[in-house]
Amino acid sequence: MRAKVVMAALSLASSLGAGCVPGIDECHAGDVGPGGSITCPVPSWTDRAFDLEVPAGWDGRTPLPVVFAFHGGGGNRRAAATVTCRDGDVDRATCLSAVARASGFAVVRPDGTGSRPLRNVRTWNAGGGAGSFNCASGPACKSGVDDMRYFDDLLRAVRQVVPVDPKRVHLTGLSNGAAISHRIACERSGVVASIVAVGGTNQHAGTGGACAPGVAVLQIHGTEDPCWGYTQGTESCLESNDPGTKIGVEESMEGWRFRNTCATAPDEAPLPDNDPGDGTRATRRTYRGCRAAVELVRVEGGGHTWPDGNPYFPQSIVGRVSRDFGSDLIVEFFRAHPRP
Repeated sequence: MRAKVVMAALSLASSLGAGCVPGIDECHAGDVGPGGSITCPVPSWTDRAFDLEVPAGWDGRTPLPVVFAFHGGGGNRRAAATVTCRDGDVDRATCLSAVARASGFAVVRPDGTGSRPLRNVRTWNAGGGAGSFNCASGPACKSGVDDMRYFDDLLRAVRQVVPVDPKRVHLTGLSNGAAISHRIACERSGVVASIVAVGGTNQHAGTGGACAPGVAVLQIHGTEDPCWGYTQGTESCLESNDPGTKIGVEESMEGWRFRNTCATAPDEAPLPDNDPGDGTRATRRTYRGCRAAVELVRVEGGGHTWPDGNPYFPQSIVGRVSRDFGSDLIVEFFRAHPRP
């Protein structure tokens, strides 16, 4: 029953999504100014455009730090914006885009690969699929879409429009968007400064994919996530259509701890319980002695949701939203962790 409910909701989300953008002209320097936004194609990739938003305080010349925000499986670039906002209201100052732009970051929201007949139900090839392990996630992974080449082309397309600070390229996303952030961090460690993964772990490295050290990682994950369980297992919102084991949070964290040569004993401290009525409490784990930071925010009672964001489906399907912290914590991590 849950799978049918989710697929129906995805169909509705698809009809309301950003849609294909036929006939977009290639974007160039000067096409967007301070405080502006623009939709651009990625050359050689049909129907996989991106939205770019620029901070109002930019002087039009200085290289910009950039946050790439990847949508979840079944979403699209519009969903990557609304999921970070209370009630899906993109005009809120607490949305990821607003918080990032207020801190001087440009924000990029790209589209994954669409599926027929619902072109706006999109996924990323985040790895996995070997043996009994989940292919994260779905069609893009199963068809072997080269999302590493897509990311290279995407970054090149962004650089054609605005100058990008090479030491401050940051990635984030929910679920499949988190998993692709992990994979890109593994395979483009010479480019990416840091990632914040929400509700999705390192399926790529956890199933044998090559993974280089050096990227700062913050994982945010609910202990009652019904779609990507905190503990390694087969739990999924789409049980009948999304089979296989997903890498657990502790296994994913241990991989990054080892890769970034952190000490085994981390420090842990509770975050303030800013909303006692939300049914969650958060603890922040920080590993010491790392060549690049490795941290975990474990949300007790939290579900498959963006912190202080829009739950997008009923709590019975995706679990609770933590209101104890939000996108400000994510942007603070990016600010603190440029490339050396």
